[in-house]
Amino acid sequence: MSGRRIALALIACCHAPLVLGDETAAGRALYESRCDACHDKSVHNRAARKSRNVGEIRQWVSRWNTELGGAWTDPEIDAVTRYLNQRFYKFPCPPAICKRDKA
Repeated sequence: MSGRRIALALIACCHAPLVLGDETAAGRALYESRCDACHDKSVHNRAARKSRNVGEIRQWVSRWNTELGGAWTDPEIDAVTRYLNQRFYKFPCPPAICKRDKA
């Protein structure tokens, strides 16, 4: 492998976690500002309420958004859904919800 290819591989490898973190940063900030005070990680692991796919995660986020006054937009609900999925659930995520942020 040439030096240039090795350098490109190292750059791609080293920057991948940063990109992933950037994609979920907005969702994390929204979640922490509004939900974190009442929820700890155990709420996402309870058998009675544990989501079984990304769609169910989004349904819960949307439901609680409405319960709390509906301040979040659909893109913000998607951002929180992506954050929760990455942090707790690790489900395959459909492109309609898990497309990369354009920010």
